[in-house]
Amino acid sequence: MTSVDVARAAGVSQTTVSLVFSGRAAGRVSDRTRALVESTAAALGYAPNAPARVLRGGRPQVLALAVPDVRNPYFARVLLGAEQAARTSDMAVLLVDTASDDDWAARLVSMSKVGMFAGAIVYAEAAPVTTRLAADLDHVVFVECPDPAGRSAVDIDIASALRDVVSHLHALGHRRIGHAQAAARRRTFQLRQRFLTAELQRHGLSPSRYRSPFDIDEATLLAARFLRRTDVTAIFCDDDILVAALYRACSLLHVAIPADLSLIGFNDVDLARYLSPEATSVAIPAESLGHLAVQALLSDIAGDPPTQATAPLALNVRGSTGPAPS
Repeated sequence: MTSVDVARAAGVSQTTVSLVFSGRAAGRVSDRTRALVESTAAALGYAPNAPARVLRGGRPQVLALAVPDVRNPYFARVLLGAEQAARTSDMAVLLVDTASDDDWAARLVSMSKVGMFAGAIVYAEAAPVTTRLAADLDHVVFVECPDPAGRSAVDIDIASALRDVVSHLHALGHRRIGHAQAAARRRTFQLRQRFLTAELQRHGLSPSRYRSPFDIDEATLLAARFLRRTDVTAIFCDDDILVAALYRACSLLHVAIPADLSLIGFNDVDLARYLSPEATSVAIPAESLGHLAVQALLSDIAGDPPTQATAPLALNVRGSTGPAPS
């Protein structure tokens, strides 16, 4: 079944059918005629050839989502939210892992130029990268990026979250608080350090820190080394994976959670609920972020002005935090 067959059955021109199925019918084809074409096509079982439509100048039905680490379960939830939002507009999401390809930005621009996707969502990249992509991509949205270069952006309220973290620990009597820092040079981790330090200083406190990669074995080793040389009663972790490593280290050193040590993570992925006791963690509405980013990108594609959105975070208190030991 071809568009010619649909046009003949509906009593319209092939151009009219093409306009309807390329998304360019607005202002050119009446709503009545568009409905007639769509119902005729459905009755005949006609489906437009998407690749051919793109080659003829139509809009690609794909959005790109570039994230720092596809192995992190947090980004699986971002992808899920993005996919659900894209599906409502008959679009799909192409996932790009920026950690595994040093030339991913250049590759993204090249893919855009040949029409492989309609627009891109870029997550947690440095200002030089966002500036370049803002200049080279027609449609782009930045998530948790330091400088959106005047383009649409979605961010999270880290300052408020760290205020809640410190207030919670301080109310439990903790005065010797540690910080398990992610060994990754990304703006989101820099902000977590800055706001944690500022909140602790507001209470007259200063954190003890150690840096850790996300590799679970190395993270466990570094966590155990930190616990042997410090007397902290609570630790805030940049990520739930680092919380899991501390659980392992505490088991090796016979440190009880939360009787001897309270732990708080960040992201609140399913992993936090698998631990025993379940881990207190700052919850990012990952699926909502993916949804917001897709909505912003579709608005950008439609020609709307850039938008800025900030998602609130929530501290989910569970069994890994308790009163400071006497």
